[in-house]
Amino acid sequence: MLTAVLASKLLRQILVDYNYWPESESDSPLKIARSKTVLTDTAILGRDANMRRAAVRETDPDARSYKAPDRTIQCKTLDETFKPLAIQALLEVQTAAQDVSSAMAELETLERPIEKSEFLVQLYSAFKQLTNPKVCYVADASDPYTGFFITGETSDGEMIVAQTLLVQT
Repeated sequence: MLTAVLASKLLRQILVDYNYWPESESDSPLKIARSKTVLTDTAILGRDANMRRAAVRETDPDARSYKAPDRTIQCKTLDETFKPLAIQALLEVQTAAQDVSSAMAELETLERPIEKSEFLVQLYSAFKQLTNPKVCYVADASDPYTGFFITGETSDGEMIVAQTLLVQT
């Protein structure tokens, strides 16, 4: 089991080469944070609202009165989240490999799908070393933004959070 310092360092190293969550329609880089308290639904909704507020301000700096919509939290296990994404990434590797072997593409076309596969497997493995890992999606049907959180508890009792705001239309 990892301490908070080691888990944060490991996760940040994983995110250096590739940091694009595959379920988003735009760049949605994960940010790693630590918390000394367990993330309740209220805390997750608060983090989600802050990310939404920041995203709205990027497009409209005068949007000071932004209020997050009514949202629901759906939590999944690491396996429920990562396995389908890893399978899809491996299919992308196979497709790219077939293109390379048939001379339809250069060897470099394998780079992105392999990086994506490696990213998913390493992220999964890192969070699997933590206690009570879970993935939470915070969504509202009328909003294109979905808050995304991967959490787990370290051996020294801190929470590690990887979070981003996905765009899903």
